[in-house]
Amino acid sequence: MPPLLKTAVRRALVSQPMATAYHGRANGFGALRLAFALAVVLSHTAALGFGRPLLHRVDLGALAVAGFFTISGFLVVGSARRNSVPRFLWHRALRIWPGLWVCLLFTGLVVAPLLYLDRHGTVDGLWRSPGGVLDYLRQNWWGGLRQFGIADLLRGDTPYWHWQGGNTLNGSLWTLAYEIYCYLAVAVLAALTVLRRQLRWLTLLAVVAVFGVLCWNHLQPGAVVWTSGAIGPLPMLGTLEKTYLLWYGFMFLAGGAAELYRDRLPMNDLLGALALGTVGWLAARGDFVGPGPNAADGAFFAPALLAYAYAVLWLAVRLPTMLHRVGRDNDYSYGVYIYSFVVQQVLAKIGLPALGVAGFFLVSALLSLGLAMLSWHLVEKPALRGKDWTPPGLREPSGDPPGESGPTGEGGPPPGPRPEPGRAADVERNPAAAPAAG
Repeated sequence: MPPLLKTAVRRALVSQPMATAYHGRANGFGALRLAFALAVVLSHTAALGFGRPLLHRVDLGALAVAGFFTISGFLVVGSARRNSVPRFLWHRALRIWPGLWVCLLFTGLVVAPLLYLDRHGTVDGLWRSPGGVLDYLRQNWWGGLRQFGIADLLRGDTPYWHWQGGNTLNGSLWTLAYEIYCYLAVAVLAALTVLRRQLRWLTLLAVVAVFGVLCWNHLQPGAVVWTSGAIGPLPMLGTLEKTYLLWYGFMFLAGGAAELYRDRLPMNDLLGALALGTVGWLAARGDFVGPGPNAADGAFFAPALLAYAYAVLWLAVRLPTMLHRVGRDNDYSYGVYIYSFVVQQVLAKIGLPALGVAGFFLVSALLSLGLAMLSWHLVEKPALRGKDWTPPGLREPSGDPPGESGPTGEGGPPPGPRPEPGRAADVERNPAAAPAAG
């Protein structure tokens, strides 16, 4: 047997725990997040530019978002274990809101006036009228998407309108409410000490329970356990559809459980290849479409979600070393996600679909990446520099010995549980882990 093949076979048969395979920031999570963001752009290329789905057997955008939630669950739970609950929430707020706020202001104060001026020859009535810019900003300021459009800006002017009747300016933002909901759930679990080693089995039990619901809904014709209706409206977040919360919440839970059990979760190349093959096979059959109305009638097969979550984590530790630099210092995935939809709507309105699917995707991806770079360097990264800020009233006296400034002080190790044996201490040295965009 050739040496190269022998090495590959030996590696495929040998397992190592995630705690050993995963080396802090030397991983492929950044590359995966950027790939998922671009996959969403590609999926929206067909919908926004040509008024049709990209693929009929699989919802590429939904799968990309599910991958985001898996990564987010793994990294965010790790962050919660290393920090106090207030510090954890502060990190999450810095990561998601500054970029979102600037994106909303860009949409409402730059894009909307230009489109409105082109349609009406004036901007009178754009600002304070019902459904105008001020309503758009107020409704969407805290995440999620309560108001989809502004005035009549895209009414009748885009392929998406003719396909779905959508006047939506930035449809990508709707998943942020689900992401924030997951953050808050993690904060509650951390406050209840459920994320500690002694109680981590409760999170695993939750994964098993939700997985059982998903399997039941698939195997029992007509079963609609938590797949119809909504919860809310919740403060700040608005209304959350149960089916999306079930789908993406499970992926977040799976990622979080993987972090909690990283000392026991085996990373094996054979299992990774089988997981990828399972997902690909079910996607080709049309059994892995995505959440929404199709979820209730068996359009996705629940075990594929578990295989997909494992595949994402396996790829994170097995992608080539040269890809580990992607997103490590400059993470553009969040910016690509939150800006790409509005970019593609504007391009569709001015006739860029004439370039064809490939041309439309390339132009929109490049423009979205450019805006993402500006967002990262001018907004997101500067905001993250405040991650160690502590309110003056909570700071310890400056006379404390170095490294002993208390649970929320600016010296010493991060508050919260210390890393366990066999556990990397720098899973997320800065809170730049991108939110699970979708």
